[in-house]
Amino acid sequence: MASRSGLLFLSLASAVIYLSLTLLILRFFHDAPLASLFDHGFGIPLQLLAGAVFGILAAAGISFVIWRTPISKILKDYAIVELVMQMRFTRFDRIQISLFAGVGEELLFRGAMQPVLGIWLTSLIFVGIHGYFKFHSPRHILFGLMMFALSVGLGLLYEWAGLIAAMTAHAVYDFIMLEVSHRYPALWHSETPEGSEDDAL
Repeated sequence: MASRSGLLFLSLASAVIYLSLTLLILRFFHDAPLASLFDHGFGIPLQLLAGAVFGILAAAGISFVIWRTPISKILKDYAIVELVMQMRFTRFDRIQISLFAGVGEELLFRGAMQPVLGIWLTSLIFVGIHGYFKFHSPRHILFGLMMFALSVGLGLLYEWAGLIAAMTAHAVYDFIMLEVSHRYPALWHSETPEGSEDDAL
């Protein structure tokens, strides 16, 4: 099992890697400075507001689907979910992880990659890297589609409101989901009832 400090270090290291990849993509495909990624969109206050609203609504919607369907029974099949469920983070840890992921991942995927590859391909890569595409059952497929829709939503938010909005939405979403998994772990780690079929939704 990964240690709490190890996972926090991995989160920081990932953000550094995302920044490095962003700079490489900017160098070879954009020929523009890092600051140029923040040129379009609303003013910062409106971007923060739009991102916060998106993140809250996305977390509420996905949490509702997870709780009201058997999707909760298959979350343990995803390494990133299982790893988070094993950790005992402080609230500061959850804030830190959410910020690193929100800023680092959106900088790379929405800021650097999406203008080159488009929303759909960028979202496919985003969800694939996170390991959310599994085809073992309809539940796995539905979860993957939800994560893909979330990524597309972040891409559309970036196009409409700006990069800071996408970063804020991602960070708020991650923080809420980490809080929910901490406060209500049973809802996120249900076991499949005996006798149930693997391919039942």
